[in-house]
Amino acid sequence: MKKEDEELLNCWEIRKCGRQKGGEAEAEFGECPVSKMKMGHSCWVIAGSFHSGEPYCPRVKNRVIRSCIECGVFKLYSRTGDAKGREIKERFPEEEEVYLKLMSDRFKKNNKK
Repeated sequence: MKKEDEELLNCWEIRKCGRQKGGEAEAEFGECPVSKMKMGHSCWVIAGSFHSGEPYCPRVKNRVIRSCIECGVFKLYSRTGDAKGREIKERFPEEEEVYLKLMSDRFKKNNKK
């Protein structure tokens, strides 16, 4: 299998939360903002502990993990040197653009304090 053919699963596919569009939990809990924004490889900046508001991710919100840094999705797709993180940059440029903007905005906001 060629690298570009390798499937890079979204967070909802890895965690099986069912909150993606058309997922089994969407009717009860609503579509997750990560799914709405098509950010399934960068969920921590939308719905997790890197998000500036209340976490949406059930694993963080319900204290299964304290921070997204502990999550397998973050570990798999983190942009800090991981091969899959670099691959996300290349294969999902629209997602990467939103990711960089959100991380930059958060950094600026935290440095104003």
